[in-house]
Amino acid sequence: MKLLKFPKKLIIGKNNYIESGVKIHENVIIGNNNKIYNGTVIYPNTKIGNNNVILNNNILGEHGVEAKYDFNDKVFKGLEIGNNNYFHINNIIFNGFHRKTLIGNNNKILAECHIGHDTHINNGIVLYPRVITGGHSTLLDKSTIGMQSSIQQNSVLGHFSMIGMGNIASHNVFPFYIYFNQNYLRINKMKVPEKLNIMEYDNDLRNLIKDLKENKCYSKFVEKSNLHKDIKFYIEDFLNYITIKKV
Repeated sequence: MKLLKFPKKLIIGKNNYIESGVKIHENVIIGNNNKIYNGTVIYPNTKIGNNNVILNNNILGEHGVEAKYDFNDKVFKGLEIGNNNYFHINNIIFNGFHRKTLIGNNNKILAECHIGHDTHINNGIVLYPRVITGGHSTLLDKSTIGMQSSIQQNSVLGHFSMIGMGNIASHNVFPFYIYFNQNYLRINKMKVPEKLNIMEYDNDLRNLIKDLKENKCYSKFVEKSNLHKDIKFYIEDFLNYITIKKV
C-alpha cells in the first residue's frame, strides 16, 4: 500500500491493497483485507468493513442532494459498507442526507450503478449494470434489480424479489416475485429458498398483493391468510419497512 499523504482521522486496518491513485478524504475507516483500485474516491464519514473488492473509479460517499435544500450545502451523514461486497467499475454511491447510506454484506454491485442518498441495501443483493436507486429506498435481503432498471425514492424492494431488466418500480415491490412491465410476472424461483415451498402459495400471495393495492390498512391481512409461518415472517418484515402504502 502506498499513499502519498494521509488525511486527518484516517484508520486503515491490516492486509489492505490500496492503489496509489485512490483518493481518501478525512474521517474514513477501512477494515481489513480490502482491495481498492485506482480512480476510486472515498468521501468523508465513510466506513468500509472487511474483504471488500472495489474496482476502478468508484465514488463512495459523494454528498447527497435534495431539491428542497440549498445545492451548495454539502452534507455527509455517512456511508457504511459491510463485509464481502463486490463493486465493479464506475459506481457512484451517495452519502446520507438524513440518515447513513448503508450497504450490508455479500452484495454485488455491477458497473455504473447510481445509489441514491440514504439508500439502505441489506444483504445478498445483486444490482446489475446501470441500476438507479432513489433516495431513501430500501432493498431487502436477496433481492435483485436487473440491468438499466430503477426503483423510486422512499420505496421498498421485498426479500427475494427482482425488478426485471429495463423496468421502473414506482412503488414498493412485494417479496418473492419478479416485477416486470408493471406486473408481478412470476415467483422468483432462483432466489426463494426451496424449503418455503413457495409455489404452493402463489394464488394466496397474489390475493394478498391485491389486498395491498385496494386497502389502506394492512394490520390483519397476514393474520387471515393460510401461509406458512416462515413466509409470513418475510411479509411482516416487508410491511414494517413500508413508508408508502402501495404495491
